[in-house]
Amino acid sequence: MPFYDIQHSTPLSPSQKSSLATQITQLHSTTFNTPSLFVNIKFSLPQSSSTSSADPNFFVGGKPKTALNYIWAHVRGGGGRSQEHFDRLAESIEGIWDDVIGEKGSLQAVFIVPGIVARERGLRIPPAGEEGKWMDESWDEFEKRASEGDEDFKGLVEEVKARPELKGEGK
Repeated sequence: MPFYDIQHSTPLSPSQKSSLATQITQLHSTTFNTPSLFVNIKFSLPQSSSTSSADPNFFVGGKPKTALNYIWAHVRGGGGRSQEHFDRLAESIEGIWDDVIGEKGSLQAVFIVPGIVARERGLRIPPAGEEGKWMDESWDEFEKRASEGDEDFKGLVEEVKARPELKGEGK
C-alpha cells in the first residue's frame, strides 16, 4: 500500500538498511492497520550524489546540494488520516533514522505524499479506512495463495491471525 523511497548519500550498511526497513514497516503497519506485506521500501542514492558538484541534480533554496538524505513516503490519504497523523509519522521516521544511523539531524527531510491509488500483487488496494471490508473481500484469495505455497501470503495470513486489529468484520 505505501511506498517509502529512502534516498541517502550517507553510506548505509546492510544491517542499517534492514533495521530501517523493519522499523518503518512496523511503524506504518501499526499506525495505519496495514499488513506488513504491503509496506514497500526502496533504498537508493540521490541522483545528485552520483554526479559531480559541477552538474548537480538537486537544489534546496535554489542552491545545489550533493550530500542528501531524505525519505519520500507515498501513502493513502483520507479515511480519517489527518495532518496530525502524518506529522507524527514523519517525526517518528526521523527518530528511527536518528537511532539507526546514529547521526541526529543527518536526515534532511521526510516528505509524505498522501493520495495513492494502486494495485499490488494483483489486488485492488482499498481506500484508507476501508481495510476491514477489503480484508473480508480478499481473505479467500489470501488463503488460496498461502495454501498454494506463496511464502509472502503465508506470512500475511499468519500476521492477520496474530493481529486482531487487521481482521475484517467477518474474520
